[in-house]
Amino acid sequence: MLIERTKDKIIQLELHKVFAYFLVFGFLGWIFETMYVWIGQGRFTYRGYFFVQQPFSYYFSFLRSVPFISKIPMIWGLPFIELYGFGGVIMAVLFGHQKDRPVTLFIMGMMTMTLLELVGSYMCTSLLNTRYWDYSTNFMNFEGRICLLSSLAWGALSVIGVSIVMPQIDRLYQKLSDKKWLEISIAILILYAVFCALYKYLLA
Repeated sequence: MLIERTKDKIIQLELHKVFAYFLVFGFLGWIFETMYVWIGQGRFTYRGYFFVQQPFSYYFSFLRSVPFISKIPMIWGLPFIELYGFGGVIMAVLFGHQKDRPVTLFIMGMMTMTLLELVGSYMCTSLLNTRYWDYSTNFMNFEGRICLLSSLAWGALSVIGVSIVMPQIDRLYQKLSDKKWLEISIAILILYAVFCALYKYLLA
């Protein structure tokens, strides 16, 4: 009985819609984190799946004589951070029915996303031998992997994501769901995201 009630609370979504959540929340997370770091450090950093390769002149020798263009770096990848994508999907699927209860949504989002961040940090250090974030200098942190400020931010982002962003995604997806190219476009973006992830974590 409890399992059946739990199933009723979990929003049933088609696969491509889940992927759409993943892409949109990952992109919005990239914007948020890029701006946050930019304000804190005073410079633009390449977050997530954005990669900076050699200057154009490295690949096109005929550009070496052009002063400005020859020094422009070749940037590729996706403006996307997977932690926000996964987190957005989890929040939408498990707590989408709480979108009109901001306090509950804040608490659940704070707990769920903090746990996801903690697990993600352990996975990065154990599988990739790398730490992509460190909260060691922040107030009330645990091993530098999570901290109070980050948890509060996750709670606020969960409220915004589920109560404001998610309905807009649903509305747009509903309008475009009869377009044949929609599912193909989402599938291509997901495959490219997987390729970028493999490059970032395994090949670079």
